[in-house]
Amino acid sequence: MSATTKRNNKSWFRRNLGEISLQILLISVGLFVALPIIIAILTSFKLPNDVTNFPPTLIPKVWTFENYVTAWTSKPFGRFFLNSVIQTGVIVFFQVIFSIMAAYAFSILEFPGRDVLFYAIVASLMVPFQLTFIPNFILISQLGWANTYMGLTIPFLASAFGVFLLRQFFLTIPKDLHDSARIDGAGNWRFLWQILVPLSKGGISAFAIFSFLAAWSQYLWPLIITNEENMRTIQIGIRFFLFDQERGADWGAIMAAAVIALLPTLLIFLIAQRQLVKGIAMTGLKG
Repeated sequence: MSATTKRNNKSWFRRNLGEISLQILLISVGLFVALPIIIAILTSFKLPNDVTNFPPTLIPKVWTFENYVTAWTSKPFGRFFLNSVIQTGVIVFFQVIFSIMAAYAFSILEFPGRDVLFYAIVASLMVPFQLTFIPNFILISQLGWANTYMGLTIPFLASAFGVFLLRQFFLTIPKDLHDSARIDGAGNWRFLWQILVPLSKGGISAFAIFSFLAAWSQYLWPLIITNEENMRTIQIGIRFFLFDQERGADWGAIMAAAVIALLPTLLIFLIAQRQLVKGIAMTGLKG
């Protein structure tokens, strides 16, 4: 290697030292955050004796899928998974629909008390769920919706965060489009679904991902509102799987169950991460 090449390499390294250091830091933080997930995945492939060995080992000595078979067959795990899919699908669908319509009203339409009502909705974000938990439970129980899909989903069909996020996104779209559509004879409903929504795919996708993660990860509400095994969600199924072991906790099978519960969120994030970043980047704070 010539002296000129060495000097050029050193010069390039000095110019990019800050960026290289930042990349190393971000990779280190990412690995640290992902370490529990990596451990769970690797533990799910270990034999029972390898899980409890001391000192512990990260890589399984013998790889086995038996833990996944145990997790899926020892409890009606398929039913738990289906319940979570139904609950999450219904919540995400209605939250997206209701948030789109409400955000359109608060960003495009003009009516008395619009801003006051919007600020009231935003203020509701400061009310913790634990404060409304007991009234919701009493209402759902008196309506006879305990141990039903209605009880699992109805308290979460609207999202104040979704209204706020999509309203801010809709404000970034020129209002002249609405005026032009009105001149061409398009009503509010047609303008919303044929023009505004296609232009707002990034923001809507971002909110849908947030909604999915929140709904799929619910634990406290399904735990309280369901007491029949066939209505438990996957998160609650793992909880009862943990405490129903006759010979102590089978950590390999428990980690396998946790990995199964993790897969949908991981897949959604990997598939839609570009839309998520795009949606957040394009969501302004106008208004």
